[in-house]
Amino acid sequence: MTEETAATTASVDEEVQHPFAKGLELYEQKGDYSEIITLFEQGVTLSPKDSVGYTCLAWLHMLRNSDDDASKGLLLAQKAVRLDPSNYQAHVNLVLAMLMNGTSGVRPEFQRAMGKVTTEEDQAEVLENLNDAIAREPEWDAPRKMLAWIQG
Repeated sequence: MTEETAATTASVDEEVQHPFAKGLELYEQKGDYSEIITLFEQGVTLSPKDSVGYTCLAWLHMLRNSDDDASKGLLLAQKAVRLDPSNYQAHVNLVLAMLMNGTSGVRPEFQRAMGKVTTEEDQAEVLENLNDAIAREPEWDAPRKMLAWIQG
Protein backbone atom coordinates (compact mmCIF):
# COMPACT_ATOMS: atom_id res chain seq x y z
CA MET A 1 0.00 0.00 0.00
CA THR A 2 1.38 3.39 -0.95
CA GLU A 3 1.38 6.32 1.45
CA GLU A 4 -1.24 8.04 -0.69
CA THR A 5 -3.53 4.97 -0.55
CA ALA A 6 -2.99 4.66 3.20
CA ALA A 7 -3.83 8.34 3.68
CA THR A 8 -6.96 7.98 1.55
CA THR A 9 -8.01 4.85 3.46
CA ALA A 10 -7.40 6.59 6.78
CA SER A 11 -9.48 9.60 5.75
CA VAL A 12 -12.32 7.34 4.54
CA ASP A 13 -12.18 5.46 7.88
CA GLU A 14 -12.37 8.77 9.72
CA GLU A 15 -15.36 9.84 7.63
CA VAL A 16 -17.33 6.70 8.49
CA GLN A 17 -16.37 6.61 12.16
CA HIS A 18 -19.51 6.51 14.32
CA PRO A 19 -20.24 9.77 16.17
CA PHE A 20 -20.05 7.87 19.50
CA ALA A 21 -16.41 6.99 18.82
CA LYS A 22 -15.61 10.58 17.88
CA GLY A 23 -17.45 11.83 20.97
CA LEU A 24 -15.61 9.46 23.30
CA GLU A 25 -12.30 10.49 21.79
CA LEU A 26 -13.13 14.16 22.30
CA TYR A 27 -14.34 13.47 25.85
CA GLU A 28 -11.03 11.77 26.70
CA GLN A 29 -9.26 14.86 25.33
CA LYS A 30 -11.44 16.99 27.68
CA GLY A 31 -13.10 18.66 24.70
CA ASP A 32 -16.00 21.08 24.74
CA TYR A 33 -19.15 19.49 26.18
CA SER A 34 -21.41 21.12 23.60
CA GLU A 35 -19.40 19.63 20.74
CA ILE A 36 -19.37 16.20 22.38
CA ILE A 37 -23.11 16.40 23.07
CA THR A 38 -23.73 17.16 19.39
CA LEU A 39 -21.78 14.04 18.41
CA PHE A 40 -23.73 11.87 20.85
CA GLU A 41 -27.03 13.33 19.65
CA GLN A 42 -26.01 12.32 16.13
CA GLY A 43 -25.07 8.90 17.49
CA VAL A 44 -28.42 8.24 19.15
CA THR A 45 -30.13 9.32 15.93
CA LEU A 46 -28.13 6.62 14.12
CA SER A 47 -28.50 4.08 16.97
CA PRO A 48 -31.78 4.96 18.70
CA LYS A 49 -31.95 1.76 20.76
CA ASP A 50 -28.41 2.06 22.17
CA SER A 51 -28.74 2.49 25.93
CA VAL A 52 -25.05 3.34 26.26
CA GLY A 53 -25.42 6.30 23.89
CA TYR A 54 -28.24 7.74 26.01
CA THR A 55 -26.23 7.00 29.15
CA CYS A 56 -23.30 9.01 27.83
CA LEU A 57 -25.55 11.81 26.61
CA ALA A 58 -27.19 12.07 30.06
CA TRP A 59 -23.73 12.19 31.68
CA LEU A 60 -22.58 14.95 29.33
CA HIS A 61 -25.65 17.10 29.97
CA MET A 62 -25.16 16.75 33.71
CA LEU A 63 -21.48 17.64 33.44
CA ARG A 64 -22.24 20.73 31.35
CA ASN A 65 -25.15 21.71 33.64
CA SER A 66 -26.36 24.86 31.93
CA ASP A 67 -29.89 25.94 31.05
CA ASP A 68 -32.10 22.83 31.13
CA ASP A 69 -29.26 20.27 31.12
CA ALA A 70 -30.27 18.79 34.50
CA SER A 71 -33.78 18.00 33.28
CA LYS A 72 -32.42 16.69 29.95
CA GLY A 73 -30.00 14.50 31.88
CA LEU A 74 -32.89 13.06 33.89
CA LEU A 75 -34.96 12.27 30.78
CA LEU A 76 -31.98 10.74 28.97
CA ALA A 77 -30.99 8.62 31.99
CA GLN A 78 -34.59 7.38 32.28
CA LYS A 79 -34.56 6.44 28.59
CA ALA A 80 -31.23 4.62 28.96
CA VAL A 81 -32.64 2.60 31.89
CA ARG A 82 -35.81 1.77 29.91
CA LEU A 83 -33.75 0.59 26.93
CA ASP A 84 -31.50 -1.60 29.09
CA PRO A 85 -32.54 -2.13 32.71
CA SER A 86 -29.26 -3.99 33.38
CA ASN A 87 -27.12 -0.95 32.42
CA TYR A 88 -25.70 -0.04 35.83
CA GLN A 89 -24.15 3.22 34.64
CA ALA A 90 -27.56 4.33 33.36
CA HIS A 91 -28.93 3.70 36.86
CA VAL A 92 -26.01 5.61 38.42
CA ASN A 93 -26.71 8.50 36.05
CA LEU A 94 -30.38 8.36 36.96
CA VAL A 95 -29.48 8.74 40.64
CA LEU A 96 -27.22 11.70 39.83
CA ALA A 97 -29.92 13.31 37.70
CA MET A 98 -32.53 12.76 40.41
CA LEU A 99 -30.23 14.46 42.93
CA MET A 100 -29.66 17.38 40.56
CA ASN A 101 -33.39 17.80 39.93
CA GLY A 102 -34.55 17.26 43.51
CA THR A 103 -36.62 14.28 42.41
CA SER A 104 -38.06 11.96 45.05
CA GLY A 105 -37.18 8.28 45.17
CA VAL A 106 -33.42 8.73 45.07
CA ARG A 107 -32.62 6.18 47.79
CA PRO A 108 -34.52 3.28 46.16
CA GLU A 109 -32.97 4.11 42.78
CA PHE A 110 -29.53 4.25 44.41
CA GLN A 111 -30.14 0.79 45.87
CA ARG A 112 -31.26 -0.49 42.45
CA ALA A 113 -28.15 1.01 40.85
CA MET A 114 -25.84 -0.59 43.40
CA GLY A 115 -27.67 -3.90 42.94
CA LYS A 116 -26.71 -3.77 39.25
CA VAL A 117 -23.02 -3.30 40.11
CA THR A 118 -22.14 -6.98 40.43
CA THR A 119 -18.38 -7.18 39.94
CA GLU A 120 -15.34 -5.44 41.35
CA GLU A 121 -14.61 -4.13 37.85
CA ASP A 122 -18.08 -2.58 37.64
CA GLN A 123 -17.66 -0.95 41.05
CA ALA A 124 -14.20 0.34 40.10
CA GLU A 125 -15.69 1.86 36.93
CA VAL A 126 -18.48 3.57 38.86
CA LEU A 127 -16.00 5.00 41.37
CA GLU A 128 -13.68 6.11 38.56
CA ASN A 129 -16.55 7.84 36.74
CA LEU A 130 -17.71 9.63 39.88
CA ASN A 131 -14.17 10.78 40.66
CA ASP A 132 -13.74 11.89 37.05
CA ALA A 133 -16.94 13.96 37.35
CA ILE A 134 -15.63 15.62 40.51
CA ALA A 135 -12.29 16.36 38.86
CA ARG A 136 -13.96 17.81 35.76
CA GLU A 137 -16.69 19.75 37.59
CA PRO A 138 -15.65 20.35 41.23
CA GLU A 139 -18.86 22.30 42.04
CA TRP A 140 -21.11 19.38 41.07
CA ASP A 141 -22.28 18.01 44.44
CA ALA A 142 -24.22 14.94 43.29
CA PRO A 143 -21.17 12.75 42.54
CA ARG A 144 -19.66 13.60 45.96
CA LYS A 145 -22.89 12.64 47.67
CA MET A 146 -23.11 9.37 45.77
CA LEU A 147 -19.45 8.55 46.51
CA ALA A 148 -20.10 9.10 50.21
CA TRP A 149 -23.06 6.71 50.06
CA ILE A 150 -21.01 4.05 48.26
CA GLN A 151 -18.02 4.36 50.57
CA GLY A 152 -20.28 4.79 53.47
